[in-house]
Amino acid sequence: MNDMSKTTESPVWEMIEAEKKRDRFIKLVSRIAWSVTLFVLLIFLVFTIRDYIHMQKLFNQGVTSQASVIETVVPFLIILGSLSLVIGILATVGTFLRLRTTSMLEIQQRLANLENMVISEKE
Repeated sequence: MNDMSKTTESPVWEMIEAEKKRDRFIKLVSRIAWSVTLFVLLIFLVFTIRDYIHMQKLFNQGVTSQASVIETVVPFLIILGSLSLVIGILATVGTFLRLRTTSMLEIQQRLANLENMVISEKE
């Protein structure tokens, strides 16, 4: 990308490195949060399937109606749909923010290179 050494003591390079560390931390927190979310969703799915099987057995015995069997699955479908909507929105917003951040980092790097060129020309 560039031939400049990043070892120069420049506030811009320090800011870029700090931004990269912050970005890695945010990604780590995001992965942990999504893992916990998917784990909780999986547990809820297991409980929903268990209730569905129980209600299906009761329906087969003639104790409950088909509507009661379907009603056991509806809460899970609502939560799954809401989670899908949230993921879609976050992915879209994240994509736009990522593009903006990438452009900002490029500008910062170019300014740091320009600053180094100006300093080296003065010497």
